[in-house]
Amino acid sequence: MDSLETPPGLYCPECGEAAQAKPPRIWAVGTARPAHSHLDGEPLCPVMTRWGYRPAEAVTTPPA
Repeated sequence: MDSLETPPGLYCPECGEAAQAKPPRIWAVGTARPAHSHLDGEPLCPVMTRWGYRPAEAVTTPPA
Protein backbone atom coordinates (compact mmCIF):
# COMPACT_ATOMS: atom_id res chain seq x y z
CA MET A 1 0.00 0.00 0.00
CA ASP A 2 1.38 3.41 -0.96
CA SER A 3 1.11 5.82 1.99
CA LEU A 4 0.98 8.78 -0.42
CA GLU A 5 -2.21 7.41 -2.02
CA THR A 6 -4.04 6.07 1.02
CA PRO A 7 -4.80 8.32 3.99
CA PRO A 8 -4.23 6.57 7.31
CA GLY A 9 -7.28 5.53 9.24
CA LEU A 10 -9.72 4.34 6.58
CA TYR A 11 -12.08 1.58 7.71
CA CYS A 12 -14.92 -0.51 6.38
CA PRO A 13 -17.94 0.63 8.42
CA GLU A 14 -19.50 -2.85 8.37
CA CYS A 15 -16.66 -5.15 9.48
CA GLY A 16 -14.22 -2.59 10.95
CA GLU A 17 -11.25 -3.83 8.92
CA ALA A 18 -8.75 -1.38 7.45
CA ALA A 19 -9.57 0.00 4.00
CA GLN A 20 -7.52 1.63 1.26
CA ALA A 21 -8.19 4.44 -1.20
CA LYS A 22 -7.95 2.11 -4.21
CA PRO A 23 -10.78 0.60 -6.23
CA PRO A 24 -11.42 -3.10 -5.65
CA ARG A 25 -9.90 -5.66 -8.01
CA ILE A 26 -13.41 -6.78 -9.03
CA TRP A 27 -16.77 -5.04 -9.01
CA ALA A 28 -20.29 -5.59 -10.30
CA VAL A 29 -20.90 -4.97 -13.99
CA GLY A 30 -23.22 -2.04 -14.58
CA THR A 31 -22.33 -0.19 -11.38
CA ALA A 32 -19.84 2.58 -10.71
CA ARG A 33 -16.42 1.35 -9.59
CA PRO A 34 -16.05 2.01 -5.85
CA ALA A 35 -13.24 4.31 -4.69
CA HIS A 36 -12.23 2.15 -1.70
CA SER A 37 -11.49 -1.49 -0.98
CA HIS A 38 -10.27 -3.80 1.78
CA LEU A 39 -6.48 -4.16 1.97
CA ASP A 40 -6.71 -7.46 0.06
CA GLY A 41 -8.35 -5.68 -2.89
CA GLU A 42 -11.87 -6.99 -2.24
CA PRO A 43 -14.79 -4.54 -2.27
CA LEU A 44 -15.89 -3.13 1.08
CA CYS A 45 -18.72 -5.06 2.74
CA PRO A 46 -22.13 -4.67 1.10
CA VAL A 47 -24.81 -2.37 2.47
CA MET A 48 -28.43 -2.01 1.36
CA THR A 49 -29.16 1.17 -0.61
CA ARG A 50 -32.26 2.25 -2.48
CA TRP A 51 -30.63 0.68 -5.57
CA GLY A 52 -29.96 -2.65 -3.85
CA TYR A 53 -26.74 -3.88 -2.27
CA ARG A 54 -23.62 -1.79 -2.94
CA PRO A 55 -20.15 -1.69 -1.32
CA ALA A 56 -20.02 0.49 1.80
CA GLU A 57 -18.25 3.85 1.80
CA ALA A 58 -15.01 3.95 3.82
CA VAL A 59 -15.06 5.87 7.10
CA THR A 60 -12.25 7.52 9.07
CA THR A 61 -13.43 6.38 12.50
CA PRO A 62 -13.43 2.68 13.38
CA PRO A 63 -16.96 1.40 13.99
CA ALA A 64 -17.90 0.86 17.63
